Amino acid sequence: MRSPFSEFISRLFPKLLTTYQTKRWRSRLVSLMCRALPTLFAIIVIIPMVYLGFIQTIEFWAYNSFTNWRGDRPWDERVIIIAIDDKSLSKIGRFPWTRNLYVQLIQELEKTEASIVGFDILWSESTLADQQLAAAIARYQKVVLAMAWDKSGQPLLPIAPINNVGVAIGHILKREDTDGVVHQVDLQIKNIPTFAVSILQAYDLTTASNTLLPELDQTLTINWTKRAKDTPQVSFSDVIDGKIPVSTFRNKIVLVGVTASGLDDLVTPLDRNPPASGVHLHAMVLQNLLQKNSFGVAKPINVWSIALLGSLIIGLILPRQNLWTGTISAFVLSGLWLIVAFIAFKANYLIEIAVPILMFLLTGFAIALQERWQMQQSLKIANSQLQYESTHDHLTGLYNRTLIETRLQNLLHPKDLTFQSGDSQNLIAIFWINLDRFKTINDTFGHPVGNLILVTVSQCLSNSIPPNASIARFGGAEFVILLEKLGDQQEAIAIADRIQVNLQNPFTINDHEIKIEANIGIKFHQVNSIDEPDYPEIISAEILLRDADTAMFYAKKLGNSCNKVFDISMRERVLKRLKLEKDLRKAVSFCQDHSNQDEQEFLIYYQPILSLSDMEIVGLEALIRWKHPERGLISPIQFIPLAEETGLIISIGDWIMRNACLQVKSWQQRFPKAKDITISVNLSPKQLAQNDVLEKCLCILQETQLSSEYLKIELTESSIMENPDFAISVLSQMRQAGIKIYIDDFGTGYSSLAYLHEFPFDGLKIDRSFVNNIHKNSNGMEILQAIISLAHSVKAHIVAEGIENLAQLNYLQDLLSEEGDGQGFFLFRPLDVDAIEAIFQTT
Repeated sequence: MRSPFSEFISRLFPKLLTTYQTKRWRSRLVSLMCRALPTLFAIIVIIPMVYLGFIQTIEFWAYNSFTNWRGDRPWDERVIIIAIDDKSLSKIGRFPWTRNLYVQLIQELEKTEASIVGFDILWSESTLADQQLAAAIARYQKVVLAMAWDKSGQPLLPIAPINNVGVAIGHILKREDTDGVVHQVDLQIKNIPTFAVSILQAYDLTTASNTLLPELDQTLTINWTKRAKDTPQVSFSDVIDGKIPVSTFRNKIVLVGVTASGLDDLVTPLDRNPPASGVHLHAMVLQNLLQKNSFGVAKPINVWSIALLGSLIIGLILPRQNLWTGTISAFVLSGLWLIVAFIAFKANYLIEIAVPILMFLLTGFAIALQERWQMQQSLKIANSQLQYESTHDHLTGLYNRTLIETRLQNLLHPKDLTFQSGDSQNLIAIFWINLDRFKTINDTFGHPVGNLILVTVSQCLSNSIPPNASIARFGGAEFVILLEKLGDQQEAIAIADRIQVNLQNPFTINDHEIKIEANIGIKFHQVNSIDEPDYPEIISAEILLRDADTAMFYAKKLGNSCNKVFDISMRERVLKRLKLEKDLRKAVSFCQDHSNQDEQEFLIYYQPILSLSDMEIVGLEALIRWKHPERGLISPIQFIPLAEETGLIISIGDWIMRNACLQVKSWQQRFPKAKDITISVNLSPKQLAQNDVLEKCLCILQETQLSSEYLKIELTESSIMENPDFAISVLSQMRQAGIKIYIDDFGTGYSSLAYLHEFPFDGLKIDRSFVNNIHKNSNGMEILQAIISLAHSVKAHIVAEGIENLAQLNYLQDLLSEEGDGQGFFLFRPLDVDAIEAIFQTT
């Protein structure tokens, strides 16, 4: 299913997408565009932030923070400040001072051999002592003066006598950014260099050095390496009082300026309270120029390129394995960029951090939003898929049981009462369709072919019913069709006949021509009928479906490709059977509860087996009886087939074998006549098919301490033939363990002669039908004699069942005079435990 974004791109660029010849390239293009959306989102958000100044605020923060994190750096010893500080003001008096004090300072500096002296003081107003100061400056010939511009843009130059004698002049304007911190200075304004550049130019002239200056038409990004309080400086008053050694200023650049509090405050990244002053700014710029350690600044185009590249890496290249991959990647990349920027800062290279970091974080945020949106879309699609799968069969695409039951329930109990009253003649029909021999087809051709058959049959059924009908697969090879608003029952019966006709044509599946036959159970119901004499209970979807299933069951009894309409008598028989099954399960649960023997409903009767030669009891056959608490004693003929069908026979068979073995062991210990008695136990086909049947038999023998030679297992030929190879393997192991194997009802199986030489067995039990025919016709005797001869040829012991009269007994004694046993009502009926013990007690 295509995503909404894919649909949007397909509509937006139809020609672009159709230029690719395959869906593969179109899918890749859409995927790349989808993954590039977070980068586009980041760019769209960042551009307004640039114009609003938000980016610059982050850069100022980074500049100031990096400066503090790095801390102070070594100072250039060629620069020193003579500070007009608070100490000088307290001693000399209020500022500004008279020119005489500066004359004294210059006289003191003449003794020190200072390289150059720069005055960060504006002497733009005339005084009486201007000539004296001008004469002192002219005599010293190493003085650089400061100038500025007023608010109207007029220059504030030193007064003419003083200005004419200075070596150079430089402006002292400072540029404070929006955060109040000076980050840059203009190296030249109106062809006048900044104060520090003028000093350095004069310094080069006096010392014959050749300092390489940067381009003066550019700004200088200041590398603040020292706090104001840590900058080398001496007090103005101490200098004029001669307290400072002359060696302090030798060969140095001396800056004279105000540092007293409140006179010339300047905020630097290192100094906020107390702040620095203008003379500190000029000293820092001078040091940057002398040491060539001012910041180099990365070009914005390079920073944007890296930010864009990182954003594309996060969006296009990095895998999106979960909801947080993009966000975590963005944070990691942002952290790495912050580290790189700080390392570059320490190397005197300034790189912007705001654009890349915001680009990465916004990309990660957009990826998270995109993935969350995609996850929600996927959840919607998955929910729709789950909703579809919850109401449809995954193999055929038909409805499933849930949806059919829901539709039936809505028909029976509509929420719209106006619809209910206006549609009072809504006759519905439910078809329950079962494919015959489908298990055989699966076993013969394999499950893939079986699945294709189910799909083909579902299409055939869909083509055979009206458009308004609902068809569902109920699992396996069973389908249900719901027909609504029928005119009469004949209309539905005609549809069922049409289905049978369409299914009669063989289906060709993988070059196999397969004929399909089906039985259809039909249930009719008048939805809003007031009188329902057949149903004392409230009608539900489950009941209607069960009735259709019951009708199908009776259709199968009629033969292949048959239809059967449900009637109430079917329901009564089914309910009776369900009641019997429920009671049988309860009885089985009681027999498995060893702690509650009082509520046991199963009994074991024992029918003696006599030796025909001496008429002594040589064995007993364990036969189960069910003592129902309400119905009394129930014959095995009534409940054993049900136990076989439901699988309860496995638990019942285990219980019979365990209790029979335990009882025989007890009799062997208590009665001398029973010391060699054997017990015969029937093993059902379902028990024989269990992988642990041998383990169970040996375990029971061990628990009851009965020797294996006294246990005889009786099986029918048909149970062996269900899986001959497995049966032969298991029976061979039983015989090796000492257990005797007898084939019960011998002569009635369809493959007895073909497999007789392969089956491991010890004896045969001749079916009662052959014994009953002994004196009815000559064929009966001949067949019996043939069976006996066959048994002798394979050295099998013979037990004749169903001896009902003296003539049969005498005849069998003559045939089996030397060896052979007999069993039947003429000899002994099945007896309970007390009756058997009474026989053993007789001498």
